[in-house]
Amino acid sequence: MKVWTKLFAVLAIVAMISVVHAADKPAKPVKKTSLKGAVVKVDGTKLVVNSGKKGGNKEVTVETDDKTVVTIEGKDAKLADLKPGQHVTVTPETGVAEKIEVPTPKAKKDAAK
Repeated sequence: MKVWTKLFAVLAIVAMISVVHAADKPAKPVKKTSLKGAVVKVDGTKLVVNSGKKGGNKEVTVETDDKTVVTIEGKDAKLADLKPGQHVTVTPETGVAEKIEVPTPKAKKDAAK
């Protein structure tokens, strides 16, 4: 009986040490995915985006709140400033948007090369 008690005590100590050791490891950062598409319309505090691939039509309604940051070509903006057809990147992909960005358009390559 004494052997079993000692064995159980050792196992309990090992279990507690492993729990403490696991708590010391930093949590992995959660990767936020983003939604890309073209603005269909702004409806109050909601943004409707067409996120379908070329030729596809997949409309997604994005919820926003007071903390949502909107930027157009690097400048601060409001949700109401977004226009239909503008390409946007919404972060995160699901839930309430934290950030909505309209990137600066890329310069077109010179076709006369």
